Amino acid sequence: MRFRCVKIAGVSVKINGLYHDSRQVQPGGLYFALRDTRYIAEAVEKGAFVVVTNDAAVVLPKEVTKIIVSDVRSAMALAAKEFYGNVADKMRISGVVGTNGKTTTSYILREILECAFERPIGLIGTNGIFNAGKDWNSIATLTTPDPIDLHHALFDMFQNGVRDVVMEVSAHAIYYHKVDGINFNGVIFTNITQDHLDFFGNFENYKNTKLGFFRKLRCGNVIVNADDKYGRDVVAALKGQSQIYSTSYSLQNNLMSGVSQWAFVEKVKMFVYGSDFCLSKIGQCHLSLPGRYNICNAVGAALLALRYDVSSNVIKQALAKMPAVPGRFNFYNINGVNAIIDFAHTPDGLRQLLQNVRLTMSNNAKLWVVFGCGGDRDRGKRPLMGKIAYQLADYTVLTSDNPRTEEPVAIIDEIERGIITANTFTVKDYLDEKLSKKYLRIVDREKAIHYAINHASVGDVVVIAGKGHENYIEINHQKIPYMDSKVLDNILRGKCGL
Repeated sequence: MRFRCVKIAGVSVKINGLYHDSRQVQPGGLYFALRDTRYIAEAVEKGAFVVVTNDAAVVLPKEVTKIIVSDVRSAMALAAKEFYGNVADKMRISGVVGTNGKTTTSYILREILECAFERPIGLIGTNGIFNAGKDWNSIATLTTPDPIDLHHALFDMFQNGVRDVVMEVSAHAIYYHKVDGINFNGVIFTNITQDHLDFFGNFENYKNTKLGFFRKLRCGNVIVNADDKYGRDVVAALKGQSQIYSTSYSLQNNLMSGVSQWAFVEKVKMFVYGSDFCLSKIGQCHLSLPGRYNICNAVGAALLALRYDVSSNVIKQALAKMPAVPGRFNFYNINGVNAIIDFAHTPDGLRQLLQNVRLTMSNNAKLWVVFGCGGDRDRGKRPLMGKIAYQLADYTVLTSDNPRTEEPVAIIDEIERGIITANTFTVKDYLDEKLSKKYLRIVDREKAIHYAINHASVGDVVVIAGKGHENYIEINHQKIPYMDSKVLDNILRGKCGL
């Protein structure tokens, strides 16, 4: 790579690469010391020309430039943007912020914009990085990539003719300043519910991190879900920013003050394979994705597209032919048993998924749910999800979901506590089979899915939640190839594999 100039804290340097992992540094590179100074020596040994640190006491060889900043992560984001030609300033970038619905909303917005402009739209999020039809999943191990990968991806997109990018913005990305320096033309707020408390410590910290993103916005369009109880906090965070045009939307006739305009959804009709609704700014719409929460996702995307001067007719056409989003409410029929794979992995996500599935079922059909909770993550949501599953499903199968360094059985024990608190019986009662088996534990996820499919009756629905699009199970730092969809495909083909 040729040398390029970047300016950090007023210091101009010429380097040929940016690195935050000392093991990857190449001669002539710039190294950001993110965590501490232990790895600076390795970076210098590998040929770093410049080291960016917040520790003034660091001693470097005289031929290595030391730049001292107060926030290394923010400096990295700004340097990455400049290193890759500031292409982010030459693109229209739309962000989606929220706990649930980010991925589906971003896919819907991309579909609308591609229909409108008849050109490739970049997409960055949980399912990967998609650059003019090219899948960059090998890079996208995080919902929002680290700034160096992020701006590298934007640069390549720009080179491929992409001028619109839709991006999921996670709470971790906000906390770590990954999107500092990116001027978002539009942002959609979906909701805030419990997640990632293992990292943020408590819900207030998590909520305020997301709200902090909106406090920093200075211009553009913001679409706010008025039905989420923190929507008003988002609007409050925008107060005083005269260059922001805000639109609120509601399926429950919630009128929100402090916004530029309102939009309302009426005449909602739900079907197994989609829904019909009337959006005040567009008119009658058909959405090919099922679930009331997907109406919320679609409306947020539609309203931002309107602000981009996309016509109502194009938006309606895009919503009507919207393909399924990988890992989100993916539907299978196995000998009359309906199965749904979904990424729902938070209490609110699981609740909404099960409630919406129930709306599409016949009265005599039974609802099954197979799910687990990830290891080394927010433990507080485990009993909450257990309680939700037990209360909303007819049968619950507790299983594994990326146990990481924890024992799968111990995770299931914590989920089970939520089931126990919803009832007067104890685990011993259940194990002694004094009560009917409304739930059971099968640690092996593939076996759990087989059990549910094999014991469900024709017309029943089996929801397989938590992993969605993921193509692995993570155990003790190893990612073992696995997909829920492949398990169902094998059942369909009669290949049990057990």
